[in-house]
Amino acid sequence: MPFNDENCPPGEDEMSIHSAKAGAAAVFGSVVFGSEFPDHSLCYSPSPLANRRVNVVNNQENKAKNSGLDGKVLSFDKATTSDKSPKKKREYKKTPHKPKNNHTDNNVQVTSAPSNSMRNPLPKFHNPKKQMNNSVISRISEESDNNLTTNSNSNVSVNPVINNVRRSKEEIIKKKNLSVAELREQRRLETAEAAAFNAEAERTRREVIELRKKLSERFRKAKIEREQKLRQEHLEKVESEIQFKSLVHVEHKQTLKEREDARRRMSIADRAKLRQNNIEGKERMRMMSIQEDQAIFEERHESSVAIKTAKSDNAEKRRMSYAFRNGDARRIRQLFADRENERLMQEHESFELKWAGERDAEDYKKQLAEQRRQSLAFRNAEGRMIRHLEAKTKHEDHHDEHESYELKWAGERDAEDYKMQLAEEERDDLAFRNAEGRRIRDDEIELKHKAQCSEHESYELK
Repeated sequence: MPFNDENCPPGEDEMSIHSAKAGAAAVFGSVVFGSEFPDHSLCYSPSPLANRRVNVVNNQENKAKNSGLDGKVLSFDKATTSDKSPKKKREYKKTPHKPKNNHTDNNVQVTSAPSNSMRNPLPKFHNPKKQMNNSVISRISEESDNNLTTNSNSNVSVNPVINNVRRSKEEIIKKKNLSVAELREQRRLETAEAAAFNAEAERTRREVIELRKKLSERFRKAKIEREQKLRQEHLEKVESEIQFKSLVHVEHKQTLKEREDARRRMSIADRAKLRQNNIEGKERMRMMSIQEDQAIFEERHESSVAIKTAKSDNAEKRRMSYAFRNGDARRIRQLFADRENERLMQEHESFELKWAGERDAEDYKKQLAEQRRQSLAFRNAEGRMIRHLEAKTKHEDHHDEHESYELKWAGERDAEDYKMQLAEEERDDLAFRNAEGRRIRDDEIELKHKAQCSEHESYELK
């Protein structure tokens, strides 16, 4: 496992981590990867021993102030605190910016930092179209130099390696402060240009809106005048039409009144004539009904006399008809009796012939049934023999087909066994290759680990 040494330069496999850290540090400042107050860091998880460590550091600082440099003492905690002091200065410089601009700068820096940090852990932004404020950058660099020199003079160690590391860190912090100042100035200029552009766009938009309002007001007035003119013309047309229709209506009502008066006079005269005609017709109908009743009474009397005469004549004729029909009826009854006897005799003979024919038909049907039974028995025997032959042939076909399937299945089983054998050999081969690859990777990791350890030891010795 590789060791994490802050004095060791970043390797090829750690470039991505350092580039990401550099980009995040450029965006968020010292809040991400350490500050004077570790509890405020985004990458810091508080430990229950944090307060104890702070107390130990404070005690060591007090002892160093009281005793001075009496001997050769290696104070790593003071170096750590001196390295973190410029970050406090950088935090103090970030506070005057507005949150909105910081948010915009952060978005821009997050997108552009990884591409630059892959080539250089300390990105520098140069834009020939923007003019940077050199006075601000020089002032920030002078302040950071003064702070660094003050901290370095107050925390000088007797170990040259630690002094070199501290100086390299101070140079790195100085470069970071310069890059941050350039970036902030660049963002400030871009924000100013964007504000000017937005103001110009807003002014243009307001002018367009004002012009549009004037045009719409002019169009609205013209539309209102046109609508008033059309409304006036329509009102005049409607008024003239109303006058014309009122005159026509008055004339029409006068004509209808005259026609109604003439119709009423004619109706009164017609109704008087109808009443007179009704009275005359009723009188005429009453006289005609009286004459009809008189004629009906006379006809009824004559019809009653004729009915009585006809009844007496009919009774005499009926008596004479009964006497004649009695003799004829006797002869007719005798004739009908003779004909009935002949009919019964003929019917009996026909039944005898019918029964004889039915007996012959039954005998013929029995003969046909016997012949059909014999034919069915012969056909059943023939069919039984044919079915036996077909079953035997089908059994032989099934036997042959079963043998062919047995051969086919045996071949398929052999093929499956061969495939399983090949798959087993392939699995063994893959397992062997995986084991070899795992062993080679473990060897490479171990060699790489040894190389990193040796490199770390060389840096420690250096």
